[in-house]
Amino acid sequence: MKKKVGASMQTLVGIVTPCAWDERDHVSEVSLSATDDEEYIIENSQRFLDLVQKPIRAVGLVRSGKKVQRAINIKKFEMLDSASLVE
Repeated sequence: MKKKVGASMQTLVGIVTPCAWDERDHVSEVSLSATDDEEYIIENSQRFLDLVQKPIRAVGLVRSGKKVQRAINIKKFEMLDSASLVE
């Protein structure tokens, strides 16, 4: 019996971090290092490549499962200042 992948709309706060690079060492994929101590691959990374090391609040469809890495497809986001991460 296969375990289903869970998906739900969630709001996450965290910092955009690089997680993959191309052959020229340019960032090609980013993830969200969230305040819940988890890392979420940003499925629509291209929109967020310029936000590396910036804090954001993201709302999107989060997928996770036993054999699936956590991932988020961000539908909307807002930039935060660094102080917002420790609240």
